[in-house]
Amino acid sequence: MTITTSGWNLANIRTKLRNVVGMPSADQLSDASANAYINNYGTYQLPHELKTQIQNNFLDFKTTPGINTYAFPGAYLTDSPGAYADGFPLIFYEDPDIFYQDWPQQYNVDSVAAGNGSQTLFTGNTQGFPIIIGTFFITDSVQVLQDTGMPVVSGVTIATGNGGTSYSGTLAAIPVEIGTFIAVGGIGATSPETFTDNGDGTLTGSQGGTGTIDYTTGAWTLTFNSAVTTGLLIQATYRVVGLGVLAGDGSGMLNYATGAFSATFNAAPSSSLTVYDKYIAYQGNRPQGVLFFQNQFQLMPVPDQVYQIRMQGFVLPDQLVNDSDTPAQPEWGPLYAYGAALEIFADRGDTENYDRYYPILKKFENVALGRTIQQYTPEQGVPRF
Repeated sequence: MTITTSGWNLANIRTKLRNVVGMPSADQLSDASANAYINNYGTYQLPHELKTQIQNNFLDFKTTPGINTYAFPGAYLTDSPGAYADGFPLIFYEDPDIFYQDWPQQYNVDSVAAGNGSQTLFTGNTQGFPIIIGTFFITDSVQVLQDTGMPVVSGVTIATGNGGTSYSGTLAAIPVEIGTFIAVGGIGATSPETFTDNGDGTLTGSQGGTGTIDYTTGAWTLTFNSAVTTGLLIQATYRVVGLGVLAGDGSGMLNYATGAFSATFNAAPSSSLTVYDKYIAYQGNRPQGVLFFQNQFQLMPVPDQVYQIRMQGFVLPDQLVNDSDTPAQPEWGPLYAYGAALEIFADRGDTENYDRYYPILKKFENVALGRTIQQYTPEQGVPRF
């Protein structure tokens, strides 16, 4: 097979791959298998082998008041030290020991009540509040009820199709955690449209629809790309801010803002036991430090309002889906082909061809790295003092 058009699109990369591994026919190496090898190499190995920060982009998210831990977005390969909250610089940590030395998180202890052998329900208020999510637990030293986080409202019906495209309403359980709202309508249709939360109060439909969500009031609007059939349900799933679910040896609820709790143990604590709770209270403020650890960002102080967090992130290269799709940089085309070929040789146990083509892969790596050298050569580091 020969490459008949210039440029490194997916079709040409696939042709090159087939030529290198000696499987020119789709009967020998299907398009789907070839594409899988190409994309697995280009997305998950290429960034590490080049050892260059490709597709550097802003990594932005907004905080939710009272929440200090945020998941690292899956679309990014890694992050770059340096972060800002509403434009103010944050101290960036990657070592938990140093972070917790600078931002101690020490537990408070409150005595709740003495056991009497018959009482299973215990209510009260913590002496310190508000409380960091996930830190509260109540125990009699035998049974433990742990805060498992904010409850998820799942599959609640918020409207019913009437043959139109535009719908609006207000959620019953509020406030809504930023970025968690999902709406689907109409339920039961062959192709229901799903709306996802962009984290800024706007919603994007899977079929081109649009919408909005007010995280504080719960007011929402949805405009579907196609009319929702009369009688079909429109449902929402989201996480509620402010209330925590206690689980373990019983059940209960916790109000993070006020410290009010209700805990029911499976068995009544005996008269020889004392029921007590532990938790970490905080004073909210604008975040000044951020820890990146275990693919999570932890902010301190705990945000007291919505803040715009901005840092740099290195985006995973987009996968090539259509035959006309091209890599982010034109010189990566041969890398995709030879990198995928080496994986095929490795799967075959063909060490002879693996060793034969490995130097060619390194040659094209050097070509790709030339762009990075050209970019960095005129740059001069700016001191931070």
